[in-house]
Amino acid sequence: MEKEIFTSEFEKMANTYDVKLWIAEKLGRRWSYVIGGGSEKFLPARLVGEIGNYGVFVEGESYDVEEILKNVGKILSKFTDVQKG
Repeated sequence: MEKEIFTSEFEKMANTYDVKLWIAEKLGRRWSYVIGGGSEKFLPARLVGEIGNYGVFVEGESYDVEEILKNVGKILSKFTDVQKG
């Protein structure tokens, strides 16, 4: 249930900024996809922020990194609340 909610939230945010957006977990030297949304842009992905072992990746032409990170933080805070409850 939670995964569908977060996928929906990431899809909305990706469509708002016209980017592909996802979170991946760092496993050693590699990144493993966790959740995300948006359509393929065929542009280089950019790691725009890290939260512990997780990274926020964006693929797009022009976007506000700070705004995206703020919104991702809001989504992740919902997940933290769910896990604690």
